[in-house]
Amino acid sequence: MFVEQRMYTAHPGKLPAWLKLYEEIGGPCSAKHVGPLIGMFTVEFGPLNRVVFLRGFDDIDHRERGLAAREADPEWARFRAESAKIGPLMMQENKLLKTTSFSPIQKVGQPFARRIGGTGMVVDHRTYDFHPGKGHHWLEAYEKLGLPVQQRLLGQLLLFAVVECGPINQAVFMWAYESMGDRDRRRAVMEKDPGWAEFRRATADILPLKQQTTMILKPTSFSPIR
Repeated sequence: MFVEQRMYTAHPGKLPAWLKLYEEIGGPCSAKHVGPLIGMFTVEFGPLNRVVFLRGFDDIDHRERGLAAREADPEWARFRAESAKIGPLMMQENKLLKTTSFSPIQKVGQPFARRIGGTGMVVDHRTYDFHPGKGHHWLEAYEKLGLPVQQRLLGQLLLFAVVECGPINQAVFMWAYESMGDRDRRRAVMEKDPGWAEFRRATADILPLKQQTTMILKPTSFSPIR
């Protein structure tokens, strides 16, 4: 499955108005032609005034057909015209991801089943950059040794994917928690777990990682994942 991940950074103070327009006009029009959202989130910790949203494709060629149909829709023209009045966006970034075999999301339209407690949600969004040729070794070790530990001790895995188009040799993954405190407590327990130590030993000789970045996200009120 392909996942298109978009990050839009707005001028300070203008993101709420753009999100309202997207919820009312742009989102329904996009869903009609391009397909349903997987999730839509604002950044709580990381680059502020940013929205992150994801849309899936079982057939990537459907995206091209859908975008063409959306461009011809008067509702999309209305969304663009209303958005232009706000002048909200400062920067846009797009990546095409491909889900791993162990990613929970595998199919377009797959309903989200919340497995964490409480009513709140924060999402730990991570991007790992690998040295060329070393990412697959890390992923193999992670699936075998690291993932079982995290599934036992952390929150809810939402997505795990590798970059198909964009900065290659990257993995993008997302874990959901009830709160920041829930995240911190769970990760502290994981750090002391013998299974996690085994995973770290297994990947220490590979030296796979160039860089790791994380953002803490919160779902919008209209995000399917929330």
